[in-house]
Amino acid sequence: MSGSAKPLLIFDFDGTLANTIETGIGIYNELAAGYGLRSVSLSEVRELRKLNTRALLDELNISRLLAVKLGAHIRKVLHDRMDQVEMIKGMRDAIRELYTEGFRLGVLSSNSADNVRMVLKRFDLLDCFSFIEAGVSLFGKPHRIANVLKKTGIDASLAMYVGDETRDMEAARKTHVSGVAVCWGANGREAMETEGPDFCIDDPSELIRCARQFAADV
Repeated sequence: MSGSAKPLLIFDFDGTLANTIETGIGIYNELAAGYGLRSVSLSEVRELRKLNTRALLDELNISRLLAVKLGAHIRKVLHDRMDQVEMIKGMRDAIRELYTEGFRLGVLSSNSADNVRMVLKRFDLLDCFSFIEAGVSLFGKPHRIANVLKKTGIDASLAMYVGDETRDMEAARKTHVSGVAVCWGANGREAMETEGPDFCIDDPSELIRCARQFAADV
């Protein structure tokens, strides 16, 4: 890589950095009846992880409009439970290592900025991230990634988006940044690979190797 500046790694939050999935499912089940939806079991969740985001919403009979309203409601309830949320095992060490090596790090999430900061601060990681772009709409990530690149002045060829959903990889592809699919979150490897990510990983420790490889290749 020419010059001394390292690439930018933009991270999704829920399911990628923080283990909010089980808490989120619990909240969804609490709210489901009020929205005329059925609840889901943990065993069903394992099957749902094989579906891309749109197919998952179709399976649960959730329209895009309802997904926006429900998502906002879930985030509001989640705010009061963020003290229960843990980081994905191994992610704290990976973030610290990437930061130490000089990679530029940021967060782009549909969760709220307060929720993101609360968890990062609790795990002493807030100083590692140069920005938090929060409150991103369900399918609005491509636009927000483009905005981040514009604001930071970083070319798409020098950026990676790290996420746990098929829509994250779709957003990476649309904005011409490299996609790093993590397979421990909302979508499993089977679903993630359908989006053709540049990297597909099963453990946070692999993230360091991917970032180093990316930096060496650009």
